[in-house]
Amino acid sequence: MYWLLKLIAAALGRLSPRGVSGTAWVLAFLIFDILRVRRGLVLRNLAVAFPEKDTAERILIGRLSVYNFALTIIEFLRSQSQDITAQVTFVGMEHAQAALAQGRGVYVLCSHLGNWEAMGAAATRSVAPAHVLVKKVGSSSVNRFVSELREKNGFLTVKRRKKGDGFAAIKEVLARGEIVGFVMDQARPGEPKLPFFGRPAQTNTSLAAIWQRVPAPVLPALIRRTAVGEHVIEFFPELGLELSADAAADVLRHTTQFSEVIEGCVRKFPEQYFWMHNRWK
Repeated sequence: MYWLLKLIAAALGRLSPRGVSGTAWVLAFLIFDILRVRRGLVLRNLAVAFPEKDTAERILIGRLSVYNFALTIIEFLRSQSQDITAQVTFVGMEHAQAALAQGRGVYVLCSHLGNWEAMGAAATRSVAPAHVLVKKVGSSSVNRFVSELREKNGFLTVKRRKKGDGFAAIKEVLARGEIVGFVMDQARPGEPKLPFFGRPAQTNTSLAAIWQRVPAPVLPALIRRTAVGEHVIEFFPELGLELSADAAADVLRHTTQFSEVIEGCVRKFPEQYFWMHNRWK
């Protein structure tokens, strides 16, 4: 599979932007309209998030979401020979610079919106080394391919080999004044259910819990696609987080605050969000 992926990546690298878009549309039509892979789940998710929209609107958003996800995969594969950050621009860079100037490192709060692979790579190259908490991708051979390509792009990951490694690595990254990226918009078993688009959803509380032990600025950010291979990364002002005498309650309150920020970003660009995840289990 490793060498097959390299061959596919090489072939995709030869496509024009128009060819990339056409390939993504073929994949989206095949997945969403012919095979209907998770189509029902996508539309159920959109019905929860946007009950005010009619069925036709939700179907269109769902199809565009799959198209944009296909574009993200293709753009990532093409980065074997193309610079994934070549056409990335920044908005709100002053917020990132102000947060980094505090010298404590920065937590960047983000989601599966737009091309997150381009976001991590561009942040490392243009802002500060950005380390993202990720899971293993597929089989060992697939994970090897993805890991090598991420390293080539500058998409850094938080290394975790055994329990406790992740927290230690995060402390080291922040101590160096660098970025820790938290993509925290997916369900995590055993976590509390907190509001997301008005309905309780299992929500990852790890950022809020870690922040209590190692405080640093929490900076929301998003990436949105403006054309094939073209992206805008937007940083928002640092979040104000207050502590009380109840640490457990603070974790839930802060995590709810993070979810509200992510929801706001998704509402702006729903067609670029990854709706194929079963968030409301």
